[in-house]
Amino acid sequence: MAASLCLGGCSSPRTDTEGEDKTIVTMLYSSDLPNLEKLVESTYTDIDLQIETNAQGTIDGEVERRLRNGHGSDIVTTTLATGDVLNYLADLSAEKYVSAYQSGIMHKTARDGKNLFIPLPAQYYGYIYNVTLVRENGLSVPTTQDELLAMLKKAKEKHIGTDETGSNFALNGTPATTAAFAIATKIPDFFGLSDGIRWLDDFKNGKASFTGSLETCLDLPLEMIKKKYMDPLPFTSGSNSAPILEKMSSGKMLMAFDNVTMFDNIRKNSSYEFDMLPMFSSEGNPAWTVSTPTAFLGISKTLTGEGGEKQLDACQRILGLLSTPEGQDAFMMDNGAGYSYLVDYNRISDIVPAGIKDCIEEGYNYNVSMSNDFMRYFGNRCNAVLCGQTDRKSAFEQIDDYMRDGEDKSATLLGTINHDMIVENYNVRLGETEIGNLISDAVREMTGADVAVVNGGSIRGSLYKGDIYSYDLDYVCPYEDNIIVLEVNADVIRSMLANGLSAMLRNAEIPGGRFLNVSGLKYSFTPPTDASSAQLVDVTLPDGSPLDENAIYTIAVTDYMAGGNGYSDNNGDGFTMLNVYSDDTPKGKDVKLVRKTKYTFRSILEEYIINHNDGEIASKIEGRITSVKGNE
Repeated sequence: MAASLCLGGCSSPRTDTEGEDKTIVTMLYSSDLPNLEKLVESTYTDIDLQIETNAQGTIDGEVERRLRNGHGSDIVTTTLATGDVLNYLADLSAEKYVSAYQSGIMHKTARDGKNLFIPLPAQYYGYIYNVTLVRENGLSVPTTQDELLAMLKKAKEKHIGTDETGSNFALNGTPATTAAFAIATKIPDFFGLSDGIRWLDDFKNGKASFTGSLETCLDLPLEMIKKKYMDPLPFTSGSNSAPILEKMSSGKMLMAFDNVTMFDNIRKNSSYEFDMLPMFSSEGNPAWTVSTPTAFLGISKTLTGEGGEKQLDACQRILGLLSTPEGQDAFMMDNGAGYSYLVDYNRISDIVPAGIKDCIEEGYNYNVSMSNDFMRYFGNRCNAVLCGQTDRKSAFEQIDDYMRDGEDKSATLLGTINHDMIVENYNVRLGETEIGNLISDAVREMTGADVAVVNGGSIRGSLYKGDIYSYDLDYVCPYEDNIIVLEVNADVIRSMLANGLSAMLRNAEIPGGRFLNVSGLKYSFTPPTDASSAQLVDVTLPDGSPLDENAIYTIAVTDYMAGGNGYSDNNGDGFTMLNVYSDDTPKGKDVKLVRKTKYTFRSILEEYIINHNDGEIASKIEGRITSVKGNE
């Protein structure tokens, strides 16, 4: 390993700060980072690094919204080294640790001659596959695209590594991953050749066009969908992403396109053996891997003002420590990333899967150089094609328009809110919140149901004091599940609430999204422990009176919860007692579908705000959901 670079204060002696207040530094990220946190706090005992994990598929939109509304974290994380986030970052150009990184990546992210970011280590992408199933069933490991399709065909015929839909290949369906896959399929036969290099130069200068050049990047995924190797559902706008970790680790999926972090998580949670393969050519060209920075880190500009000196110094020391081999090692152990942008950094040998090492060592690694905001839009349009919402010609014409003019960001002012309603640290999955009450009240009012419930996993972003625009609701409620009204009895209500409590402790201590925010009910529960899940204690009507055991209640839920589309396994997060749609799961007892609506949480909240725009929208904690001790 290369000698440690002592930059940004990383070599400062440790000081004993026992008894003194520590400087808290906050950072929003998509997963926890225990090794990095431990390294920072053991090196600088006066710093308390607090990582808040976020449930979004991408953290970018929520990061920018928080910064705009004064709730940004101290260390700013983004996968988009572009956009509004640039206006909220401190200039890092004078910091010594900036010189520790390869000049190419720093030049790529520089803005107006200033360095606002440092890059986190890169993720390698490729085909993750179940080595055990391949070996035990006499399948041949593919070396070309045609051989890949042949292997999937044979496996499907023999029901090897197939799920309940008959699929044996998975792509999680997020726009970023779809974009990476579409581009990756063309690397061996286009981007890795002179024609592709010239096209990319034209693209950067605004002269290239996807139409007529790259529509074929969807040939492979469209063929996989046509032959039913891959399920198109995760590509539907608002649908949950494919549960790759669960299906791959259980042997219900033979292969998936994803990154090394996913590969690492799968192998840690499975008894099967796994490896990764590169992207294959259909024309005899060498195979390639794909890499892209996991994210970029900056420091909030607010810390450069008066009163921010201690936190600014702490942030600088953290970024300096991260800019050493030890810091990169810690992050890569947490994240599974496989390539550091530090100068002369020696890679940790066991991070890169064996199946892609040769490509990397021989230089067949393509670093995606298109901007992340473009890749997000590109992936969104590709998703629309893959799920049949639009045709390829229209989608690629839209992509070309975006390249020339950018995306239309017009917005409608809906109303105002009188205080912040914050989603943070998975609070909507753990107890009563103001935003949970607001949305469930909106659903109950707009549907006329006796009871409305909103699963916490559907609430993904905060509402901030002041004007509310239509685009804000895209972050708050991104899913497009339709709201339906059911008739149920008291037993079904209790079973539904109990299931909502059953996953408050999930893997990596992240609570499951099935926790229910309510309107028209009150309920209490005992909190979960290491030995048992949370338990429902009592359910009452809002005035405290008990449920009528002989009454029939109308409840507003999503079709997702009732076994409809949007959930790959059609069991709606375990709400099988509400099932009225899925034939793969027993229908709910004493439950009747009485009305379908065209509402989603987003559209119902929009209409509710408009209807109440004669005043400021308000919500408060009312004791609808309470946590009690087991003996109370």
